[in-house]
Amino acid sequence: MIRSPRSLPPAPSLRSLVALLGMLSLAVTLPAQRPARDYSLSDSTSEVLPKFKVAADAKNYDGAIAILDAQIAKVPADSYDAATLYQIKVQTLFQKGEFAKAIEPMDRALALSEAKNPTYFDERVTRDLLNYLAQLYVQEAVGSKNPAVAAKLFEKADGTMKKWLKLTPNSTPDAQLLYANLLYAWAVQNPEKPDVALIQRSLDETERGMHLSTHPKDTFYVLKLAALQQLGRTAETAEMFELLIKQKPDTATYYQQLAGTYLSTGQDLRAALTIERAQAHGHMATAQYNFNLVGIYFNLGQYEKAADLLEAGLKSGKIENEQKNWELYALCYQQLERPLMSIEVLKQAAKAFPKSGQIEFMIGQAYHGLEKTAEALPHMQAAVAKGNLTKPHQVYMYLAYIAFELKKFDIALDAAKQAAAQPEGAKDPQTKSMIRAIEDTMKDREEKKAKL
Repeated sequence: MIRSPRSLPPAPSLRSLVALLGMLSLAVTLPAQRPARDYSLSDSTSEVLPKFKVAADAKNYDGAIAILDAQIAKVPADSYDAATLYQIKVQTLFQKGEFAKAIEPMDRALALSEAKNPTYFDERVTRDLLNYLAQLYVQEAVGSKNPAVAAKLFEKADGTMKKWLKLTPNSTPDAQLLYANLLYAWAVQNPEKPDVALIQRSLDETERGMHLSTHPKDTFYVLKLAALQQLGRTAETAEMFELLIKQKPDTATYYQQLAGTYLSTGQDLRAALTIERAQAHGHMATAQYNFNLVGIYFNLGQYEKAADLLEAGLKSGKIENEQKNWELYALCYQQLERPLMSIEVLKQAAKAFPKSGQIEFMIGQAYHGLEKTAEALPHMQAAVAKGNLTKPHQVYMYLAYIAFELKKFDIALDAAKQAAAQPEGAKDPQTKSMIRAIEDTMKDREEKKAKL
């Protein structure tokens, strides 16, 4: 079936965050501002930045960050200098690879900018910062083992994405994928009680993202399928899998999940046909899947089909050569009211499992059902001789009845006494009654002989 929430694709890799360096240069020169933004750095900050640049260019990131932190402590907390220094610190932490540590300075830079009118940063820079901040929140939330902390991080990521979308009239597939992913991961924090409202929001964002691309990424389909399943919309789930199979007929997992979806909705025939379609492409061809296919057809009452699959599978090895599989094979013919074929299958099984008394017992039962008591007797005797019986008491009693019918009283009495020796026999009043009946019959026979 569909993958569990813990196996959903992770949020977009934070390795991509280094791309921000291409847009927010480490150079001291600030991005060009619109005329309305006449903010400028103080002389003291302008004097410090060349020193920072020397350290950063030498990849002495700890030294570079120390220079920034020292200057941040000196400038007014709400100043343009502070916002810019935090922004540069973010870039430096990205380059150092310490993405989680970039959250605090990025959050502060954005908060300082948004508190001003006009903002310190133009929309392009603000969008970039919001986008990467959302990714960082998601990454930390997914990695957190504390549900309460993770929930707060997801909430922050949600709020950040809302701000980003407000500034971005035309969203992108990657942004929608990030948003849908974070909403779904947030929704299933407690897999036992998923948040349906958040799942619906995830589905909405997923569909928006899919509409933004001619060929949506597979991750969109995974998220949509997971959401549809959580919402109980199984018919749409099946339709999605059918679409995916049509697009990618060589992907094994789609067939498996589609078959599972059909089975969960009681559409067993469609599940069987899905498995057969998969096998035509070389998938779901294991012995277990082959047996599952037999089971589906058997449950549908298509015993002829089930028997054919068992015959072919047992001969080719595509179905495991186990006694229970032979028994099911024989049962198919019993259901088809073809007892002689059932007996023939059981005789083949007896050759495959020569130590199984249970198979001999089943052959004996089948013959007795055809009123061929004489043919049943040797198989019943073979059953108790071989052992390995599911219910020994039952087999001994059956042998006693058959032998009694054939007037083989010595065999019948011995079998009845063996039945009485079994734990079940000691509790079964019929066993004692059977012994008395046989003994009385034998006594009457002896008395009649004596009178002759």
